[in-house]
Amino acid sequence: MKRLNWLFCFLFLLSAVLQYNDPDPVVWMLRWGAAGIGCLLFGLGKLPKALPIAVGVIGLIWATVLLPRILETSVDIRWKEVFMQASMSNITVEWIREMGGLLIITTWMGVLVLLGRKKSA
Repeated sequence: MKRLNWLFCFLFLLSAVLQYNDPDPVVWMLRWGAAGIGCLLFGLGKLPKALPIAVGVIGLIWATVLLPRILETSVDIRWKEVFMQASMSNITVEWIREMGGLLIITTWMGVLVLLGRKKSA
């Protein structure tokens, strides 16, 4: 599990750097960066219990806010473009990608919370 955590740490921090070209880079750099820092601190054995909880809850709330927008524009979903193209063809594709990233972060933060509980038990 430690290796997987370090992989997520690398991927989250890389994602933070890659957000530089995003239309709203600061928000996403902070989001991916917080997840990366959480993984880093977990790997070093210094993760505060509240950090992955806060990062995960914020991500889950944010994804939940995006869901109605996605459903309202679901006619515009082009699944091939969501997964096969780097460019954004419409806002629905962007929202789906954002929600996917938020759910990945939320899921891994949940794993860190569970692993942290096992260590302290």
